[in-house]
Amino acid sequence: MTLEDWNPTDLRALLTLAQSGPSTWRSRVGDANLNGRSYGGQLLGQAMAAALQDAPEDRHPSLMQLLFLQGAVPDEAIDFTVTRLQDGKRFSSRHVRGAQRDHFVLDAQVTCARDLDAPAHMEPSSAPAGEDPETLDRLADVPEALLRQISRLGGYSDERKPSIEFRIPEATRQLDGAISAPKFRFWMKVNQALGEDARLQAAAFAYISDWWLNFSSLASHLQEAARRRLYISSLNHAIWLHRPARADAWLHVASSSPRACAGRGLSVARVHDLDGCLVASATQESLMAYVD
Repeated sequence: MTLEDWNPTDLRALLTLAQSGPSTWRSRVGDANLNGRSYGGQLLGQAMAAALQDAPEDRHPSLMQLLFLQGAVPDEAIDFTVTRLQDGKRFSSRHVRGAQRDHFVLDAQVTCARDLDAPAHMEPSSAPAGEDPETLDRLADVPEALLRQISRLGGYSDERKPSIEFRIPEATRQLDGAISAPKFRFWMKVNQALGEDARLQAAAFAYISDWWLNFSSLASHLQEAARRRLYISSLNHAIWLHRPARADAWLHVASSSPRACAGRGLSVARVHDLDGCLVASATQESLMAYVD
């Protein structure tokens, strides 16, 4: 199968799959990362889209757990096989495997849930009151010397996904290693109106949830990375969707890394919308090891 030409600003096209058989779906386009492999968000978003093809209409995605098994090639189609694991009174779960040629590139589970009458509480947003992401720095606004230093962190650079709007509060302070704790916060959204399709919004959120999430594991090691290059690759990723999230509206991400050792770093993120509602939490474990 020859993949279609793709305008990288059209996230809807990336997340629209072609049915290739019973409970099987195939990607139509690919999204390359800076290292020539498929961007991890592509695998997350397309796996979410495949799982939701078979989920009950009255249940919203509440959990996604995904293992990145091998690097995917962006110019080859990925075949997604969906298996029903559970259809209970409250939850429906689907297993998704993505394969290229004769090997698996991902293994995921997606759970959808009914809204229930239940107790509730919420951790407040760490964004300062009144902070406007539209006024904050883009990567293009960061000093060139600092961007060159960041690029040593396994592919981070001043390049960005044209489908994602990305803004950084106190960009120089956060990016130059001046922070004492392994933390990083930013704003992001899809740079395209996606309409009211909740499943498309969920798949798009899965796509952008991979964007700079693991930088909190790396931020406090920037000075070390200036001397020794790091190899970085996502190992596993989890998303908890507490409420349906609009990926095409500004979301504040506060990520911290409680631990990095033995070649692995863990980042944990809280995602709030502009109104300060906690809509999602996410974690990512990354391979991070010196290569010279």
